Amino acid sequence: MQEFDQYPKVFLQTGDCFLGVRPTMVTTVLGSCVAVTMCEPGRGLGAICHAFLPDSASFTPGPGREPQVCRFVDTALENMFSSMLKLRVDPGRLVVKVFGGASGIMSAERANLYDIGGRNLRAVKQWLMIHGLPVAKSQTGGNQGRKLHFLTHTGDVWVKLLNRSGQEE
Repeated sequence: MQEFDQYPKVFLQTGDCFLGVRPTMVTTVLGSCVAVTMCEPGRGLGAICHAFLPDSASFTPGPGREPQVCRFVDTALENMFSSMLKLRVDPGRLVVKVFGGASGIMSAERANLYDIGGRNLRAVKQWLMIHGLPVAKSQTGGNQGRKLHFLTHTGDVWVKLLNRSGQEE
């Protein structure tokens, strides 16, 4: 990936979104969280989210606390999509990719108890279906984390699986 050293780099934290109007290499690390990318390569515009909960409807903010928009799958995708539309992106030209949603590195019994990864993936699938956006590529599920690199202006994504200690395999 040395050929990409000329691009600015951003590390996407959990609960964040990034909209790239200039070529940028965005990196993030996923477990049960999901990353969804949207790109219109012809225009060089790309967006990515790192959502960790499926639905904002269950969140009740305390006094003086605003919900973090990109924390939830539904509001993260809505935020990204509306931002792309404001930039006059044709929804029919959007290339959408989905990653993450692992069951986690805890025991299978405990992972299945909450199934956050599976619930996140179902929320992504439902939102994309409602908005008529097909998935061009995905790497989801399993029980390993992932390190993801996203080049905003092309929509290219590179994924490396992580072992139990969080190291690349």
